[in-house]
Amino acid sequence: MRADASAALDAADGFEQPWMRALFGKVARHVFVPDRVWVWSADAYRPLLRAEAPGEWGGLVYDPAGSVVTQVDDGHPGPTGGVLPTSSISAPNAVFTMLAAAQLEPGQRVLEVGTGTGYNAALLCERVGEQHVTTVEIDPAVAAGAQRALNAEGYHPLVVTADGESGHPPRAPYDRIISTASVHRVPGAWIAQARQAGLEVTPWRSTLQPNGLATLRMTEEGRAEGHFGYPMAFMDVRGQRRSDHSPLGALYSPETWQDSAERTTDAELDWLTDDFHARFAAGLMLPGMYAEEERSPGAAPAWWLSTANSWARVAEGRVRRWGPRDLLADLERAHGHWTREGSPELYEYGLTVTADGAQHPWLGKPARVLWQA
Repeated sequence: MRADASAALDAADGFEQPWMRALFGKVARHVFVPDRVWVWSADAYRPLLRAEAPGEWGGLVYDPAGSVVTQVDDGHPGPTGGVLPTSSISAPNAVFTMLAAAQLEPGQRVLEVGTGTGYNAALLCERVGEQHVTTVEIDPAVAAGAQRALNAEGYHPLVVTADGESGHPPRAPYDRIISTASVHRVPGAWIAQARQAGLEVTPWRSTLQPNGLATLRMTEEGRAEGHFGYPMAFMDVRGQRRSDHSPLGALYSPETWQDSAERTTDAELDWLTDDFHARFAAGLMLPGMYAEEERSPGAAPAWWLSTANSWARVAEGRVRRWGPRDLLADLERAHGHWTREGSPELYEYGLTVTADGAQHPWLGKPARVLWQA
């Protein structure tokens, strides 16, 4: 299966450098995957055991474009299955895309945030040398499993059980910081612990959800900045997981509905589902806004928009809104900006992060900072 996966990655130009192909052949991915993995079935994640379905298990592990869920519900699934995936081994194509973005060279000091199974850490050990690799995992059970797998395969990086958002100051500064979990705000600790001209590579997402891989280079002024690329979705770092849940449930009530105002609108919001790049751009301009589609049999689709202090429902030419912000107006302004700029793709956008953790998205070059609501 590994040979087939390697051939498929080769055919898709998944190995940007020859050393990547060599590492995929050398580091046995399957030894880092637990015998019990989790697959979605109908309404929950169900366990799949290697002993009971070795072919299916192996097919999942060596799917070139498939991640494998290795933990659900922070290790405490219910009797009928799991609800939330909380740890995984990333898809091979995503793994090597991130390694390519990091521009790794032997001898570089690397901080990995999100050890997971340990597979990516093993690849890092092969490329830069195990003595240069620090990998941080917040979940003690996951960290222990990764440590065992790494040591069994002869790899001995420093495995730290801690919150990766804080990095690991004792071994800073780092030439490369690679996060295998998504953030919506790049932690200031990563900026502080990166070497000048070093790179930070992390999946990034807004509250509007589209994900892009951010590759940020440290500047002489102590900022990290760079473009987005490669749409890819990862689990959130646990400290930012709450950002995945909209505030609508806490804001909406019969009372706020009664107090809301209604007006007509000719706004068309199909682009929220039909155009990834438009939604990504809107997310950069509207931090903290959530958009959820409501579908009911026999009814036209509706959109719920929400922020920390406002909500709006858009359906059938009418918008009902509550709170100090006109969220539909903000959304239309962001989409109008994207359209006037020529409908740019996410690759044309970038991000600057300052030492205090402030984020400034831009279009084309850092000087063209985006409007934000």
